[in-house]
Amino acid sequence: MLKTSLPLNKRSSQAGFALIEVLVSILILSIGLLGAAGLFTRAIDFTIDTERRQMASMLANELMETLRGNTSAILNAKGSPKDNLGGYAKAIGAELDSTSCDSESVDPSNQLNCWAARSRQLMPDVTDEFIAANFSVTEQSGVVAIQVAWPSKSEQCLAADKEENEKDYCTYTIQSKL
Repeated sequence: MLKTSLPLNKRSSQAGFALIEVLVSILILSIGLLGAAGLFTRAIDFTIDTERRQMASMLANELMETLRGNTSAILNAKGSPKDNLGGYAKAIGAELDSTSCDSESVDPSNQLNCWAARSRQLMPDVTDEFIAANFSVTEQSGVVAIQVAWPSKSEQCLAADKEENEKDYCTYTIQSKL
């Protein structure tokens, strides 16, 4: 009969992993898991930013359609925008009151207040002060521009302009002729 077993001293030296090998493998696995956790954190940040960007786009388009639906109040007889866009203009710094929204009223200032209320509803981290400081409805050379903003971490706006990208908020602007 053949003997297939190794001598005792050779078999025990190759019987399993050494403690140091187990510790090194746990260290490598831990580093990999920490990297994955950081990746998931960044993915969540970008998902939130994408959601805010979509809300800003929707809000800007919603107000642009409101303006297009009320061209008789905004445009003069020649078809060019009236001063103050017929009451729809909002400069940076001008306050809106999101608490006084009457959905039945067609008054431009009331419709802007309802737009501010909807902005606060869709983007909970946006306040009336933030809307006053960063939202605008302007007109230049017959082109209406609507700017909507949302709070964001620095350098997360993916803007081409470095100064714009270093702000603590991102902006979305839509421009159109009425």
